Amino acid sequence: MTPHAPVPRAFRRSSLRFPLLALGLALVGSFGPAAPMQAIPATPVITEPAFDNQRISAFDVHMVAAPFVGAPGESHVCSDWEIQDTLTSQAVWTASCVTGTLKVHIHLGDGQFAGALAGHHELNAGAAYKLRVRFLGDADPPGTDWSDWAARLFMTSPASVVQPLVLSDVSVIPTPRWQDELGGDVVLPAGDPAPTLVLEIVDAGVLLELAGSDGATNRVENPPALAAHGPVHVSCTAGSASLSLPASRVTFTDGSGQDRELDLPSITLAPGGAIGFWIGVSGGAFPGNAVEAPGAAPVFATPVSASPIPWAVLQPGYKIDRFATNFQLPVNVAFVPNPGTGPDDPFFYVTELYGTIQMVTRSGHVSEYATGLLNFNPTGNFPGSGEMGLTGIVVEPLSGDVFASAVEEIPPEVNNHFPRVMRFHSTDGGRTAASQTTILDFPTEPMGPSHQISNLSIGPDGKLYVHLGDGLSTATAQDLTSARGKILRVNFDGSAPSDNSFYDASDGLTVTDLVYAYGFRNPFGGAWREADGAHWEVENGPSQDRLAKVVAGRNYRWDGSDASMHNFATYVWPVSPAPVNIAFTQPGTFGGSHFPAEKMDQAFVSESGPTYGNGPQPLGKRISEFVFDAGGALVSGPLPLIEYFGAGRATVTALAAGPDGLYFADLYKDFGAATPIDRGANVFRIRYTGVADFSADGTAVVAGSSVAFQDLSQVPSPAAWHWEFGDGAASDEHNPVHAYLVAGTYDVRLTVTGEGGEAPRQKAAFIMVQPASRALERPQSSRSAPHPVPPRP
Repeated sequence: MTPHAPVPRAFRRSSLRFPLLALGLALVGSFGPAAPMQAIPATPVITEPAFDNQRISAFDVHMVAAPFVGAPGESHVCSDWEIQDTLTSQAVWTASCVTGTLKVHIHLGDGQFAGALAGHHELNAGAAYKLRVRFLGDADPPGTDWSDWAARLFMTSPASVVQPLVLSDVSVIPTPRWQDELGGDVVLPAGDPAPTLVLEIVDAGVLLELAGSDGATNRVENPPALAAHGPVHVSCTAGSASLSLPASRVTFTDGSGQDRELDLPSITLAPGGAIGFWIGVSGGAFPGNAVEAPGAAPVFATPVSASPIPWAVLQPGYKIDRFATNFQLPVNVAFVPNPGTGPDDPFFYVTELYGTIQMVTRSGHVSEYATGLLNFNPTGNFPGSGEMGLTGIVVEPLSGDVFASAVEEIPPEVNNHFPRVMRFHSTDGGRTAASQTTILDFPTEPMGPSHQISNLSIGPDGKLYVHLGDGLSTATAQDLTSARGKILRVNFDGSAPSDNSFYDASDGLTVTDLVYAYGFRNPFGGAWREADGAHWEVENGPSQDRLAKVVAGRNYRWDGSDASMHNFATYVWPVSPAPVNIAFTQPGTFGGSHFPAEKMDQAFVSESGPTYGNGPQPLGKRISEFVFDAGGALVSGPLPLIEYFGAGRATVTALAAGPDGLYFADLYKDFGAATPIDRGANVFRIRYTGVADFSADGTAVVAGSSVAFQDLSQVPSPAAWHWEFGDGAASDEHNPVHAYLVAGTYDVRLTVTGEGGEAPRQKAAFIMVQPASRALERPQSSRSAPHPVPPRP
C-alpha cells in the first residue's frame, strides 16, 4: 500500500485557529477589564433524551449534553454521568470523569452497570430512570471545580416480544421434509418402541408425526386438521436406544397455504429420553418440556436455534435469500457498476467497520480486498466507543477503483479520531487492492462514534460526494470552515470542483471550497435518484430522523433540536428508527433490479433500530418503502417491505440496489454470538418473484369429473409451471386438466418459475369432490379453514 497522499495545506492550516484564539483570550485577560469569575461551571444542559419521560430503547440510550460553559479561559476536564432507578434513587449505571467525546455524548457501553444491574448489558425494559450529568472544569484547586448535576427523567420501552408459530394443520402437499443443515434427509433409526418427532398443539392434538421405521425412511403420520389452532410444540423421544441427531429443519406448508420452516438444535438422548421445544414465529426453537401440561403457555426467553432467514416479507411477490455470510460488522455494500457474468467475477464490495473491505463474487464467495485500514484498535462497547471505523464505499465505473471512508488516529491525540477518504486500485480485476492513496484528510476535525464520516456516492456529474456527521458538536454543522455536519463534493483526487457553491479561488484550497450542502447532524445514508436527478439523504436526529432531498448550497439548519430536523425534510420519523441507508430501484440502476414497474424511482430505507437490541423491535429492524412522484414529492410511506421477526441480534444496515434485487446486511451475527463483534453476519438479497395465482372451472365436483385449471399468475418472464393437485398427481403443463377420482377435500399448489425464481401459491381445501352417487353440494371441509398467521419470507 502507498502512504497517504499529501494533505492540502488549507486543511492543516485550520489547526492554527485554536492557538490564536487562546492568545486572544490571554491578551484580553492581561490588558482588558477583568471578567467576573464564575464560582463553578454552568449546570449542563441535557439535550438527549430530549424531554422528560421520553421512551427509549433499554439497549441503546443516547446521552448528550450541550457544550461546557465555564469562566473565561476555563476548559472542560471531564464529566460524570449516571443513571438512577427512580424507584430506589440508586445508581444502576455510571461513567466517572470520562474524557474526549464522551464528555458530551455517551452510550451505555461506555460506562459500567452497577447496583441492581451490576453485570448487565442493558437497562430493564418498561422501567423509569433518571439520567444525571455534571462537568468538571480546570479551575484551581484541581479536581474540585464541579458543576451542579443536571437531570432528565426517561422511560425504557417494553420488552420485545417473540410471537409463537400458530397453526392448526400441516398440508399433505408438498410432502413435509426433515433435513440436516447440508440438505440431507434426517432418518430416525428403527426401534421398539421407535424414536419419534412430533409436532403438536397442546390441548388440541398432533399436527405431524415422524417415527423410526426401517432405518432407511421415516414413517409419516399427517392427521386431519385440528379443530383449533394454537402455538406449535415439538417433542422428540429416543425410543429403545440412544438417539443422536444433528441440527435440522422441518419444512412443510401449513393449512392456510403458508410455507413454514422449523429449525431444531442438535439432539442427544439416552434410551427412553425425551426433549421438548416451543417454536417461535420465525421457526426458531426455545426450551420446553417434553410433555407440556394442559393449558401450558410457551416461554420465549432463550433461543436454542434460529432460522437462517429471520426476516418476514410484508409485501406480496418477494423472497429473501442469504447471498453471502461470515462478515464482521458489515456497514455498506457497493456493487461493481458493470460486473462480469462468471461465478468468480467480482460482484460487490462490503465495508466491515473494523477495517476490512471484503470482495464478494457472483457465486457469493467472500475474500479480502483490503485489510488493516485502521491505524488504531477500534474495539469498544456497543452501544458506544466500539461504533467507529470504516464505513462508506463506492466503485468508480471507468477505472474500477474503490473509494472508502474511515476515521484514523493522529498521534499524539488518543481521545479523538479524524476523517479521511481512501482510493484503492486493483491490478487483478478488482479482486484485491494493489495500492492505497488517501485523497482527503481532516486532521483537525475530531469525530466520535457513530457521528463520523459515512456515505460515499458518485453523482451523475462524475463527482464524489462525501457525508460527514457533526462529530458530536452541533456548532460545526453551521461552520462553513469545518467539514463536519456537511455533504462534500470533490474530484476523485480530493480537489475542489470550481463550480461548487462556496468555491473561492482567491484564498487557496479550503474546506469551504468542498461544501455541497451543510447543516446536518448525522447524514449516514445517501443515494442518487434518476427521476429528479437529485441526491437524497437519511439522517439521524436526537429523537426524530430526517429524509431529505439535498440541494446544492442549502443549509439544512441542524441546531441541536428535534425541530431543526424538520427543515427541508421530505419526511420526518416522529420517533427515531435510526435510518442508516437509502437505495432507489430505478431503470438507470441495473435496469431496476428486476423489481416491477410500480416500484421504479421509489426509495427504500434501512432502519436499524436500537444498537444490539435483541428480538423484534417496535422501532427499526426493517426496510421501508417511500413512494415519490416524478419531482420527489412524497406520495406515501413509510411502507414496510421486510421486517425482523427472529429472537436474535440481527438488524439491517447496508442497503444497495443490485442487478437482481435489493441487497442488505444484518450487521451482527444473529444467533449464538458472544459479543457484537463476532464474525458471522450476512448479506441478504430481496428479489421479486412475482405473485402466483390460479383458478378452476369448478371447485365442487363429483368423483370422476375433470377440473380445468387456469394460471392467473403475475410472474416476470415465466418459464415453467408445476401443479400439485393434492391427490398425489402433478402436472407441468401451463393450464392443465385433471380428473379427481376419489371423494375428498384437496389442497392445490402451483409453482411458477420466472426470472426472479420460484413463486408458489397454495390454496387450502380448494377442490371438494363428492361421491358420484350423491347430489352435488359443497361439503364441509375436513381441513381447517385458513386463519391469519404471520407471513414467512
